[in-house]
Amino acid sequence: MVDDEPDIVDIVKEHFEATYEVHTALGGRRAIKLVRTERPDLVLLDLRMPDLSGVDVLKTVHRMDPKLPVIIITANEDADVAAGAIAQGAFSYTQKPFDFASLDHLVAIALGK
Repeated sequence: MVDDEPDIVDIVKEHFEATYEVHTALGGRRAIKLVRTERPDLVLLDLRMPDLSGVDVLKTVHRMDPKLPVIIITANEDADVAAGAIAQGAFSYTQKPFDFASLDHLVAIALGK
């Protein structure tokens, strides 16, 4: 889970940690380091972050592992950017505030479950 908002990161981690091993990053640069060291099965990625944009993180992650599914989490006003991220290889996207049932479904599909 990658976001620059600690509350969002904590909520998502709490939701998923009963089912999955969850690593979190508060920003894009930390996310790239985590992907290198932890080799996750999936990345949930915010688009707007101050240190490195989600699109830049997506590009870097896909150079490291082109098959790694990335689900973009974005604010409503970023829907066009999120659609562009799909064109650049993101698996899918969901908008904030997100519905956990929908997010659970996207995660399960991305992981092939």
